[in-house]
Amino acid sequence: MIPESEMDLFSDETLTNTQSHYKALRELGAIVYLPANELYAVTHYAAVKQALRADYALINSKGVAANDIINNTTAEATLTSDGKTHLRRRAILMRPLMPKSLRDIKQRVEDTADTLVRDLLSRDEFCGVKDFASHLPMSIVAELVGLEESGRESMLDWAAATFDALGPMNDRTKTALHTAQDLIKYVHQLGPDRVREGGWASNILEQAKQGVLTPGEGAMMIVDYVAPSLDTTILATGHMLWRLGTTAGAFQALKQDPELVSSVVYESVRMASPIREFTRFVNSDFVLDESKIPAGSRVAVLYASANWDERHYELPDQFQVDRNPRDHVGWGHGTHVCAGMHLARLEMESLLRALIHHVDTIQVGEPVPILNNVLQGFAALPATLH
Repeated sequence: MIPESEMDLFSDETLTNTQSHYKALRELGAIVYLPANELYAVTHYAAVKQALRADYALINSKGVAANDIINNTTAEATLTSDGKTHLRRRAILMRPLMPKSLRDIKQRVEDTADTLVRDLLSRDEFCGVKDFASHLPMSIVAELVGLEESGRESMLDWAAATFDALGPMNDRTKTALHTAQDLIKYVHQLGPDRVREGGWASNILEQAKQGVLTPGEGAMMIVDYVAPSLDTTILATGHMLWRLGTTAGAFQALKQDPELVSSVVYESVRMASPIREFTRFVNSDFVLDESKIPAGSRVAVLYASANWDERHYELPDQFQVDRNPRDHVGWGHGTHVCAGMHLARLEMESLLRALIHHVDTIQVGEPVPILNNVLQGFAALPATLH
């Protein structure tokens, strides 16, 4: 028997206190039915991992949103595809994002991070989101994608709206739909004369011209670069700075042992879980944790709940620089694992190394949280480096 909860996953109350609400769901069971959202929520770490591997039964090609408007809209995106179609699109999408390809920009990312931290040291106060976490994505990544200036200026708004539009048909979703549609219109109108030659967008358009991709696939693949490469990395990086500034002894331990850089990145992404959830369509009856989810249903796979599951992580609410949770699902798991995770790691690790080299202490103020149907993190974070 699958337990039920009256919780609305996307209410202001839930979104402003996600950790406690997800814990309440975990206490009910690994799968909980939510009549308010007409969704089965997958809550426990082990169940989330199992669900993410079951792409044969829990499919993405019927959308990953919690509303029918988005899910029923034909979009040839990598995320909303399955099987051979997904593998073909992902192979093309991943070419500039693989570790081997990223070696070409590694030194530039590290130099930019170093310059940024030295500049922020000279300021009495700065915003840990706008000035620190957003700098690398909005400078280097935006240039790598190669959009024209007008497109780059709108990237953050477009990316946030794309995730917000994945909620149920609440006020946030309705507002976001217009902005998200602006992004779709923009990428469908792009031509070689409106992107930087040699950039990721240019290469995708060339693939479409040669017939390797359809025009729709090419346009949506540019969206695949824009949306995930910005908000998720920015939110995780802002959270990382906040944790280092508020967790006693954390930054000092990192400075004493720089080999913990990778561990700190994984722990930051685990705790931040910038993407709370995506939904999947149940294509055939699926048994999960000895409970059957009927075909035709929709499940919400709660990445954040899995990352905070006390059944898997000891003291999950504590930020531990030496935990090194490489098995977190903050970047997903299985065939749809985040395409940009290697780039995100490079950016976050570069910032940490720059902090280690130049900073003695990190001081942060009270963060301003965002309110988004799918994303979580900070809109602003007062900070000072000493």
